[in-house]
Amino acid sequence: MSPPSPRLDRLDALPLALARTDVRDVRSLFPEPALISLKGRRPDPLFVSILLHGNETVGFEVLKRLHAWMGRHLLPRSLLIFVGNVAAAEAGLRMSPGKPDYNRLWQGGTGPEFELAQSVLAEVRAAKPFAAIDLHNNTGANPLYSLIHNERAADRQLASLFTRTAMLTLTPPGMLSLAVSSLCPSVTAECGHAGVEANETRAFEFVLDVLHLDHWRGAPDRPLDVFETIGRMELDPAATISFAHGEAADIELPAALEKWNFFERPEGSTFARLPNGRSPLKVVTETGANVTDAVFRREGDRLVLTRDLSPAMLTTNEQAIRDDCLGYIMEKRSG
Repeated sequence: MSPPSPRLDRLDALPLALARTDVRDVRSLFPEPALISLKGRRPDPLFVSILLHGNETVGFEVLKRLHAWMGRHLLPRSLLIFVGNVAAAEAGLRMSPGKPDYNRLWQGGTGPEFELAQSVLAEVRAAKPFAAIDLHNNTGANPLYSLIHNERAADRQLASLFTRTAMLTLTPPGMLSLAVSSLCPSVTAECGHAGVEANETRAFEFVLDVLHLDHWRGAPDRPLDVFETIGRMELDPAATISFAHGEAADIELPAALEKWNFFERPEGSTFARLPNGRSPLKVVTETGANVTDAVFRREGDRLVLTRDLSPAMLTTNEQAIRDDCLGYIMEKRSG
């Protein structure tokens, strides 16, 4: 017999104790994943998802600010809020040990968490959302940016309301914002490091801006730099990693790696060293194709770029690399 699905709680109001609750105590408010439906003047809701990764707390802080704002204002548009991996948030982890990543569930699969995801998607689909925002933090030194999944004018306008930098990507395929992009304009808002008040403020302002938007006008509200993802950089799980020159490791990465994010690196520049002669790094497209040779070539013990390219989401956090990936490789598409 398969284990029961996690319970999906359904609420029509935010808990009164939200303002004084720390994210590590989230299960005192939301014992299980929850879908919260709040009525506003316009019926087609803004769908906002938070805590898909338990240690990415920006969404929870935005929810607190929304609660305070709603004490003084009427909602201009209905809100549908998904509170995701509360068990991981309670533990301060990206995801619970032995459990799937809550932002890799949404393409379908087998298991209780995947069943939960399909239940949420069914209710979001029935609500006919105006737009969708999935709020995340990230570990590397990145600017604030959004992920978009097509080049519709409305999606570009939505992204431009957050920041001028966007990644066009279809990977990883199980992302929530990708799954709902067929229903409405949809972005993942990558809000920098967790716990930074300025990042939380920008995310809150973004949500408010979209709540007040009454139509899509067919063009970005401000200049938008769109980078197209070539592939995701994945490391062999058994590979050893070093960020210090001269240490024995399968791959040696520079300590300043994160400073490369969203900056173009020229053809022929060194990306990494391979002291042991192995090639533990590969670049994979959203369809699973291996495009490593189109991105990197070997020159002695150096791994160099085959053309001018821009990395993103690079991190020196080894646990984040092993839980997810080293980062992404992109080309600037348009302005």
